Amino acid sequence: MFKSSFRLANKSPMTHHAFPAASRKGRVRRSLASRERDSLASGGAALAGNAESKEPRSVGDALKDTLKSADARGLAIICVTACIGLLVVNFVGSDTTYAELYPPKRFMPDPYWVLRVKAWWILWILISWVALPAIVMAVQRGNRLRDINLSFRGFAQHFWIYVALFALVSPVIWFVSLTPEFYNYYPMYEQAGRSWADLLMWEGMYAGQFIAVEFFFRGFLVGGLSRYIGVLAVPVSVMPYMMIHFSKPWPEAAGAIFAGLILGWLAWKLKSIWGGVCLHCAVAVSMDLLALSHKGQLPWLHK
Repeated sequence: MFKSSFRLANKSPMTHHAFPAASRKGRVRRSLASRERDSLASGGAALAGNAESKEPRSVGDALKDTLKSADARGLAIICVTACIGLLVVNFVGSDTTYAELYPPKRFMPDPYWVLRVKAWWILWILISWVALPAIVMAVQRGNRLRDINLSFRGFAQHFWIYVALFALVSPVIWFVSLTPEFYNYYPMYEQAGRSWADLLMWEGMYAGQFIAVEFFFRGFLVGGLSRYIGVLAVPVSVMPYMMIHFSKPWPEAAGAIFAGLILGWLAWKLKSIWGGVCLHCAVAVSMDLLALSHKGQLPWLHK
């Protein structure tokens, strides 16, 4: 009688599931054993990062999984677009390219040929650093152009910060302008002091170039990348920004590191590039006028 009752109890489905393990350690051991059985039943596949796995996932598989995420795609698109923009400006927008396409005429000299070269350079900056990034941001899902630091409110409320920055750098500009390395390089359009027309046309185009610079580095890169990496977008944007200054005097190239960090942080904090545009233009005009003054080439000094 007792044997039959024992056999019935063993056949009951409640035998292994109705009564939990007597201790916590027992429950943990049972859970681990269950996971091992599930792993064997599924063909031995192991989670990535499991030290006991004999067949870890390959780097290629992990990279594929990473690239499937929308964040990784958006980050990659911004970086690739930035590389293309920098490449186009450096090669297509160069003086050499324009001279090959539109060489100066020997017997009919054009007094504004050099200005046209500069206009070509600035045109490709506007295409590569404004138009191309704007199109990319517009067609990407979840991105809006106003998200890349184009707010006027932050600029209007904190305009005094940029005025203070200009006041701080003005003595440095004056001191550096006394060096031949500086005043022989600026203005970048060598005939800017020939007439009022030359000066105004050049400074107008130069201002357009700075709008593109701020849009690209402090708007597209800082604003676009900050959605994925936060404030780290600021130092990331400084690296290519400093590199575009390699053709300029070395103090300016070194100063671009600090300027990029400060303007980038302000753009990230205030969500606006317009203060940087105004500061950049004010510094550039001051540098050109000081250089022309030291060389005695200001338009109003001509007889």
